This record gives sequence, structure tokens and C-alpha cells, in this order.
Amino acid sequence: MAAADTSRLLQHPSHKHALVLQELSESFRFECQICSISVKGPAYHCIDCEFFIHKSCAELPPEIQHPSHPQHPLVLSTPSGRSFGCYGCRYPLSVNCYQCYDCRIDLHVGCAVATLPPPEEEQHKDEQKRENKDHHEEEMIKHFAHRHPLSSFHLDAPNWIRCKACWGRISGRVYGCRACIFVLHESCALAPRKIMNHPFHPQHSLTLFVHSKASFRCRVCEWKCQFAYKCNECGFILDVNCAVSIKHPPPRDHDHSRSTDDRRDQIHHFSHPHQLTSFYAKAKLLATCDVCKEEISGDFYCCPDCLFLLHPSCAKLTQEIVHPLHPEHPLICQPGRLKCSLCSNYIKHGFEFKCEECPFGLDVGCALQSLSATKEELTLNSELLHKHPMRLQFLTEGHDYKSGRIVCCECPAEGLVYVCANACDMMIHKTCAELPHELEHPIHPQHPLLLSSEPLDKSNPCFACLESSGGFTYYCDYCKFQFHAHCAMRRPTLKHQHHEHNLSYFGKIRCKPYSVQCDVCYDDCRIDFYRCVPCNYNIHFSCLPLPHSVKHKFHFHPLVLRDRVVDEHYAYEEQYCDLCETLRNPERGVYYCEVCNYAVDIDCVIPKSLCNEFMRWAEIETRCHPVELRHEGRSWPVKMLCYPKPEGNQGKLCHGWAAFLKDNVVRHGTEDICVFELINRNAFCVHIFRCSAHF
Repeated sequence: MAAADTSRLLQHPSHKHALVLQELSESFRFECQICSISVKGPAYHCIDCEFFIHKSCAELPPEIQHPSHPQHPLVLSTPSGRSFGCYGCRYPLSVNCYQCYDCRIDLHVGCAVATLPPPEEEQHKDEQKRENKDHHEEEMIKHFAHRHPLSSFHLDAPNWIRCKACWGRISGRVYGCRACIFVLHESCALAPRKIMNHPFHPQHSLTLFVHSKASFRCRVCEWKCQFAYKCNECGFILDVNCAVSIKHPPPRDHDHSRSTDDRRDQIHHFSHPHQLTSFYAKAKLLATCDVCKEEISGDFYCCPDCLFLLHPSCAKLTQEIVHPLHPEHPLICQPGRLKCSLCSNYIKHGFEFKCEECPFGLDVGCALQSLSATKEELTLNSELLHKHPMRLQFLTEGHDYKSGRIVCCECPAEGLVYVCANACDMMIHKTCAELPHELEHPIHPQHPLLLSSEPLDKSNPCFACLESSGGFTYYCDYCKFQFHAHCAMRRPTLKHQHHEHNLSYFGKIRCKPYSVQCDVCYDDCRIDFYRCVPCNYNIHFSCLPLPHSVKHKFHFHPLVLRDRVVDEHYAYEEQYCDLCETLRNPERGVYYCEVCNYAVDIDCVIPKSLCNEFMRWAEIETRCHPVELRHEGRSWPVKMLCYPKPEGNQGKLCHGWAAFLKDNVVRHGTEDICVFELINRNAFCVHIFRCSAHF
């Protein structure tokens, strides 16, 4: 491992080992040991233990003065048994909290820190009022739902706070009262007080009301809410999210000239007696499809009179199917309240596929997921994988197969799984059972790789992740070379600008005693990194030249870099970039807004998002001034590829490297360029490449 940068090390009192600071991606999931919220962004972690804490949590002050309780300071401590929950969000307290023991006031760490005024706000409050009164007034609004003015601020600390209007999780720009911990999304705070011609209630206007207790019930999602749009004439109620998100279908490429009514598709479906009309939800609703009970987002069908909701995929269901798990009789789709014969869950609402002659029924989800299975696939007879016959079952999370164990991989026993029909406890995922028995792999093109139900040599690690071999393995019998099956099938998803192959994402590896070093910072890669297996090229997510989050002028919310995004409402081969509206590769990285389900190709975002041309890669060639790498009297001509360090001072880039080269020659009268001075002066990270074939 490279020498540790002491500025990135922390000895925290909550852990016995030193912690290392690292930027973690959206793909990485682990709980912070301080606030119990999922870790992402800058965080400290222990290289030897699975211990993570947010950078913000590691830097928490031991005592704060919070506006919600100005009488006494709040002290960082563990919650006592007498606690009644967090004063701000009302959720139970986690491992740490800020509390006033005398007054029995407790706040989650996240809720307390997220609503603290920044120090500069307190220091310059009076000065702002005197010198920048107009700006101060722009940052404050008077909202009818709260007795105090609401200030606009950015809330990015991990927290449990919910928006008082829509009850969604809070982050980004918000309006709130810190003293009352009353916080609204910016979109909810600025939501119109009145909506005319709503698609679900066009006959009357809807007016936004608020109630101190959750007494409103939305007609669409049936959730109780404090904020609601209500019709004064007929009492029709929608919560804020349903009212603002539900729209008429957007125009297609070919029907811009048609009116809104003409663009709305109408269908008849056996599940409902009335005609269903197409609508569009620009954000995920709490409402669910009345057939499969999954959440609604994007395109959907609805009966405006009954508010019966239907996914387009569920609208394609036929009323009668012949299912391979019960081929003797047809299954009829009808409202059901029985136990699903496949997953053993009780169908309390929604529809089921039921046999009229036998006590057999499937919920819609199980029926669809297992419908593609043929009769041959229902039983597995493969001596290569297992010595006994195995039968196909659909297992849900928390199933009662306590004695069973998955032997093919480390994934949980969920979904379609083959279970041994005899007394042994072996289980194999259907997807693992369908792995090819022979594989041509680009990493080892000399010989085909053969599938084995157990490692060829348990002492040798997997060549991809360098962890000990276990479960199904692909191996080369000639070269004694082996992969985990899931590593062999791992798809490279990220195209790095200066590596010839696509890179695969690895969330975590335990590779001792083997070393995997980042080719940018030269620190060990243990978590959250990308890797090219054939070249052993590795790069931390935090060392990528791509920004982790960007604000694009064509979208309201920040876009976050994701490893891959597949929109389940469209076919796998019909995934589109929402900006340029061209087909995109669903296995490539994208910038994504989870709120709006908005995915954009990286190439569409980066050129429009980076305002500083020096943020792009800069290539220093030997064109004007030779650049040499010198060591112990020897020297080699090289070229360097430079890009800004993630935490570098970007202000230093304004002069650019070219200006520095010119200035260096003028001041020193020499063509020798000090590489390390160049790196330090411009806050660059550098790759050095040979100009010739040999050193």
C-alpha cells in the first residue's frame, strides 16, 4: 500500500483502528455507525473492518446550541431508555443522538446537524439585514402552513427528516423553520395554492389546505396527509405528490399537433367494468396498480371515476393463462384473498391467477415471473450441478426454508430457486443453473472455461475479485485458472477515457494477501472501485475524472453518476437517453435523477455541465519542451495525462498548465520541467506514459 496521506486519516473514539477518508459512490451501500443512515459521498472507513461513518458524522461537535431548544445546549450521547423518539422527525432514536437530559429533548444526529444554522449565518445575520436586505428577503417566504417565515437553505447532511407536505425524504434545496424543524421540499413549498383543470378532477379547481393532524386521505393513494389539494364543492382530495405529479400523457414525436384529449389512449380491460384512460406520473406515486399492487410511475391507465389504476404491462394480461406450475387446468385472473401457492404470501388485495377446480393460486407477480418457465425447467436433473433432482420454487425474502443453503453463489435464496427434492439442503438459483457449461472468455482466450459446481483449487483465488474461490466456478483445466461464476459474468459498464477496455464495478473485495492498487492514487482498492481484470487496471470511484454529481441546465434536480440504470417500464432494448432521446446502452454508466426517473448518457451531460475547460484531460506532449522521468542517472522521454484532483483547489486551474510551462521557461531559462512542481502548482493528478516501446 502506498504511504497513507495523514490528512485523510482519523482516529475516532468510536473505533479502535485508524479510519481513512474516501469518496463513496451511489452504488455503494453501508450504514453509518453514528447515524445509521446509508453511507455515500465522503466517508471514513476502516480498511480492516466493515466500519463506516460519514465525514460529517466524524466531525460532529460534542455539544451544539440548536434553535429548536435554545434554553440549553444539546450534548452528543447515546439515547437513554426514557427517550420518546426524535423531537424533529418522531422516528425512534439510533445509536447516537443530541439530547438535553433535563428537558428530555432528543434529536437524531442527522436531524440536529441538518437544521443547524451555518456559523457564517449567525456571524453575519445583522450585517445581512443592514447591507443586503433585498437578498435576505428573497431567501425568506411566508407560507400559509406555518406561523414563522421559512428560510431557504441547502440540506445535504444525512437525516431522517420528512417533508411536512408530501412526507418524502428531505435533501437538497429546502424551505424550513429550524426552530420548529418544519421543513418542506422546495417544490412543495412553492407548489401552487390552487390547481385548475387537474386531469383527475377537471370540473372544479383544487385548493391547497393544511391540517395540524394527518386528517386528509388522498383519493388516489389512500395515504393520510397533512397537506392536501381539496375541492371545496365536492370534497375531492389529492395529496401534494399525486396532485403535482399526475399529468396528461406527454406528446409523442408524431402527435405534437394533436390536442391533449386526442393523445389520450383509452382501453377496455377485463379487470374493470369502465373504460380506462392513459395518464402520466412524472414522479413515483405512493399509489399502486390495482392488479399487481406495485407502485405507479411513468405511463399508467386509470378510470377517472373509480380511480382504478393499471400498469401498461398489467393491461396486457389475458384473463386466462395456462401456467407451467399447474398445467392441468387454466388459471383465471380475478380479485383474490388467498395464499399464493408459490411464495406462500397471502393475497389481501389485488388480483390472483386462480384454478377453479384445485386449491391452487398465484399472485400476479409470481405468475409473471415464473410464466416463462417451461415444463422441462420446472425440474432440474444435472449431475454436473447436483446429484439429486431439484424442483423449481419461487422464494421471497424471509421464506421458511431455514435449513436450505445456496451453493452456487453468495446471493440470498430469493426469487426462482431450484430446491433439492430429496433430504439434502441444497438450493441453486434458476439463473445460476442456466449458466453455460462452457464459456469463451476474453480474459483467457487461449482455452474455453468450464463450469464446475465447486472450485477446482480452493487455495487459488478468483482471478477477478482475488477472493477465495467458492460456489460455482469457471476454470481452465490446462492453466489452473479460475473465476467465480458471477465474476465471469460481470459486465464492464464504465468506459474510462484513458483505458482501452471498459471497467467493471466492484463494491467490496477482501483480497488479502493480494494487493489491488488504484492506478491513480496508488492506495489499496478495497471498496467502491472500478477494475479492468485483464490489465489489472483499478481506479477508485473517488479518483474518476467524472464529477459525482452535476447540475444540468435542462433538469431541475442534480444528476448523480450511476453504474447502470434500467427503466423497468420499458423493454431492455428500448432504454433511451432522456435528454437526446436516442437509444442508450443500459449496461453503461449514466447520470440519473431518482426523483424523476430521468437517465442521461454521460456524453450528453459532461460537455454541457463543465464550465472550466481545464476540467477535461490535458495532455502534455514532448512537442515544445522535453518532459523526462529521471531516476539514478537514467532518464526516459514521457508524456503525461493530467486531470484535476477531486479535492484539489479548482481555482488554481484558471491559468492552466500551458501558462505554467511558459512561465517556467521564462523564469528559469531551462527546458527542464519539474513534474512534481507541476502537479502541486495546478492541483493535478497525473498519469505518466512511455513515449517509446522500451524504457
